[in-house]
Amino acid sequence: MYRSSYGPTIDGLQKPEVIAPGIWVAGPILPHTPTADEASLYAHLDNAADEDLRDIILAHAAVDKDLYAARDLTVSLLRQLITIKLREGNVINEHYKFVDGTSFAAPIVSSIVACMLEANPKLTPQRVKRILIDTAERVDGVEVDRQGWGVVVPRKAVEMALRCRE
Repeated sequence: MYRSSYGPTIDGLQKPEVIAPGIWVAGPILPHTPTADEASLYAHLDNAADEDLRDIILAHAAVDKDLYAARDLTVSLLRQLITIKLREGNVINEHYKFVDGTSFAAPIVSSIVACMLEANPKLTPQRVKRILIDTAERVDGVEVDRQGWGVVVPRKAVEMALRCRE
């Protein structure tokens, strides 16, 4: 990811060893939060009939002050504003939005490791790391310093973990 740290550590190790998706990851929205309320409203408006837009906006005036202030615009302008709100909020639907960062890449790697350990519970931490590195694939056009051995490949990693049982 463009904001992630990379390069040698204080003890001379090159980081990262591998990378995982960390941009535009579909992430669940925590229920009962302002973000959930906004995403629900935007998704509802996006799917609503034109004649229902103003009533829905009025019923949810506290959720988005901009939409409430724009309630008297023409339907075509309201639709444009709704589209902008969906894009700015990275909203996929009322339950998911696009997210980014290492905090979303780390659980992807962790889930791969969990699958590897389910396939072969006898793997050591060192062997897990070696498998992730050995099965990673380089990403074209990305500096080696920024990707290490490449992007993790879940299927290859789990298949190699299974082969280590034999």
